[in-house]
Amino acid sequence: MSKDYDCAYNRLKDIDPVAANRIHPNNGRKINQYLNLYARFGVIPSKLLQEKTVENWGQVDNSRYDFCFLCVNASLTTLDPFVDRRVDHMVDAGLLKEVLDIYTTNADYTKGLRQAIGVREFESFLRCYILEHQKPCSESHDQTLNDQILKQNIQHIVDSPDENEWKALLTEAIQQVKLNTRRLVRRQRRRLNRLQMLYGWNIHYVDATKSIISGADDIWAVEVVKPSIGIIKSFLTEESSTEIGSNASEEMKMIQKDLWTQHVCEACGNKVLRGVHEWEQHRQGRGHRKRISRLKKSGSLCL
Repeated sequence: MSKDYDCAYNRLKDIDPVAANRIHPNNGRKINQYLNLYARFGVIPSKLLQEKTVENWGQVDNSRYDFCFLCVNASLTTLDPFVDRRVDHMVDAGLLKEVLDIYTTNADYTKGLRQAIGVREFESFLRCYILEHQKPCSESHDQTLNDQILKQNIQHIVDSPDENEWKALLTEAIQQVKLNTRRLVRRQRRRLNRLQMLYGWNIHYVDATKSIISGADDIWAVEVVKPSIGIIKSFLTEESSTEIGSNASEEMKMIQKDLWTQHVCEACGNKVLRGVHEWEQHRQGRGHRKRISRLKKSGSLCL
């Protein structure tokens, strides 16, 4: 962690330890955001954001507009290979060339484009390759030519069937991009489920599984486009049997998200979880449940 981040994070801890515990010490963007909020409003970030979040989080029924939510969904067994193929297509189409254009040695991967999936995963490969192959240049023309040669050589590694050190590093990076993208898919599905279950969003799911498997435009038209048009027409003509948000009970509407409470899991080596959702996800995880089971069998768990 840089000295600037260290100083900023320590200042945030002094001002608002609750907010500081909520974020990672290396998350410079979020640290600066919280400090700017405090400077602007004179209220500690945890209090300010808690109030705004509790008031607005996930609520759509108080809006001046009506909403029709459509989610094109598919089974995970179909989405996972689809995501993998998509990453392969992006690499074949020149993803690494684009990443190389914004690559800087020892860059900060918590800001800007470098945060995106498909950028930070290639950092180790590019750093090692550039350090070994890039030649010192005295003029901008030479640097441009050198960059072009680097891109050509990297693309050659992508296209080559040969297995070597560089191919292994690149393959590992590509696999990490695929893994992170699959994780993103699951995270998005969980968020949609929370919006539907906790806040009563009337989300209309359209199943694209058959269309993805077939890859045919006519299947897409029948399985995705046609049902979507029907849902929108029904919404516009107010023929829908349920109003947006009406399936949420009053009790659900009053749920307040405790975003700032820390939970400590002693069974997992005093691992710190931030917020109710993160804590519940951890409790349901396979690793946590296995540790609890072992501790129960050994009699080390105090219930």
